[in-house]
Amino acid sequence: MPSKAGEPHKYRGVADDLRGRISAGDFDVERKLPGERHLRDHYGVSLMTVRQALGVLRDEGLIEARQGSGWFLAEWKPIVRNALRRLYSEHWDEARSMWDVDVEGRQWEVVDPQVDFPVVPDDVARVLGLESGAKAWRRDRKYVVDAVPVMRATSYIPDEFARDTRITEIDTGEGGIYARLEEAGHEPVAFREQVRCRLATPAEVDDLHLAAGAPVIEQHRVASQEDGRVVELNRMVLDASRFLLVYDF
Repeated sequence: MPSKAGEPHKYRGVADDLRGRISAGDFDVERKLPGERHLRDHYGVSLMTVRQALGVLRDEGLIEARQGSGWFLAEWKPIVRNALRRLYSEHWDEARSMWDVDVEGRQWEVVDPQVDFPVVPDDVARVLGLESGAKAWRRDRKYVVDAVPVMRATSYIPDEFARDTRITEIDTGEGGIYARLEEAGHEPVAFREQVRCRLATPAEVDDLHLAAGAPVIEQHRVASQEDGRVVELNRMVLDASRFLLVYDF
């Protein structure tokens, strides 16, 4: 039976109560939630309603499902992305990846990196200062931390800055794209980021192994050299439950 106007869906009430119990430490000892049938009987709702509520808490990063074992408090430690700290040029000189800064010793890898030279969409061309129909180097990759896919990133670099560098190869070498740009005399010195939260598309759900309707963070970073020309546009899609974004001013 549909909810009355102004009446919250039952699963939201179940999720709210479970969230409060998690905050109160009710499940801290075993770090396991009661089984779905126990929750069904406890709240007097259907199994579907219980599963919807659990899905909400999973998408918030509070709980996680373990195959054949049930629902547990999430053990995931958020990836802290400090915008200023990770973009220090000293890290490129030390041949460190920005991801080494982010994950602080955790296991991470790049999955299925691809590099090509396509005609870029008009909105990308405008950001890069190129004419409509122009080509640019595109680097697409997925990042996995502790065996969990957490982000898809697609960088666009104008040919005049990438040509004759390892940016056009799968492996850019130590220090990554920005180290290669610096070596070529195109060091990025200014960065602008735009961040918004939205629901994942079906393709992103499949790509990052998300629940349907899970939130993602869409982050665009524009890197410019000293004369103001844009040397890279990086479009990133992050699993919102896996990250904490930090901006120091």
